[in-house]
Amino acid sequence: MLIFPKNYVMIFSAVQIRIQENDMFTSSHFIWLGIIGILIATTLIALKKLKISDQAVGKAVMMMLIILKIFHLSLSMKESEFGGYVINQTQLSFHLCSIMIYTVIFSNIIKNKKVVDVLKGFMVPCLFIGAAMALLIPTEGTDPTVPRVWQYMLIHGVLVFYGIYLAAVEKVDLSIKVYFRNLKLLLCVTLIAFLMNSVLEQYKTNFLFLRVPPMDNLPLLNLNNGWYVYFLTLTAIACILVLLVQLPFMICAARRKIKKDSNAEL
Repeated sequence: MLIFPKNYVMIFSAVQIRIQENDMFTSSHFIWLGIIGILIATTLIALKKLKISDQAVGKAVMMMLIILKIFHLSLSMKESEFGGYVINQTQLSFHLCSIMIYTVIFSNIIKNKKVVDVLKGFMVPCLFIGAAMALLIPTEGTDPTVPRVWQYMLIHGVLVFYGIYLAAVEKVDLSIKVYFRNLKLLLCVTLIAFLMNSVLEQYKTNFLFLRVPPMDNLPLLNLNNGWYVYFLTLTAIACILVLLVQLPFMICAARRKIKKDSNAEL
């Protein structure tokens, strides 16, 4: 007879809730993931054969994100009590993926190479973590007849593609120095999101999930021990995830440096 620890039961219950609420890991969800995966793989192979420049790829990604973001904002409009229409406050661009969209745009507009390198180094772990998690947790559902679902899947698919492209093709610097720099930038983004959650408290905004957990009954991310413990746990998880994304590239960079130093001695 198997005895399951309480934590396992909590995890299973949390997954069940997420599946029921957001169509997570249903047949339609797997189809979406398969389509996005095929599109990403096909595009990467095509770009390798066509030998398109990094600048051209960046600008193409930027244009796609701008179009999809405009479409997203148009779907997020609501009637104002003072007349006219405004963007739904919970859909303002202070979620991690929305911030990354503007980061992609700025990295393709500005000419300062040092600033561009900093932005691209910051984008890789954020795109891998934020956009990939958004695809795995379809908060907008998976119904292909709903326009918002198409926008949601495509925009996060483009972000994941660009993260892979920057890391694997353009080979952006992801050394240990960049890791600590990314943590500082992530802290700045966190402060901005925290301030916006405070300003827009009446609208129950939850940018970066700083106010409350993304869902109830999660085994680690919960308010059982108070908000401060939750925030510290969320911070620790973010630091670990960024490290896991960058670790393979950090190891490769260290090996190249060792090999270069040994060749120089010879």
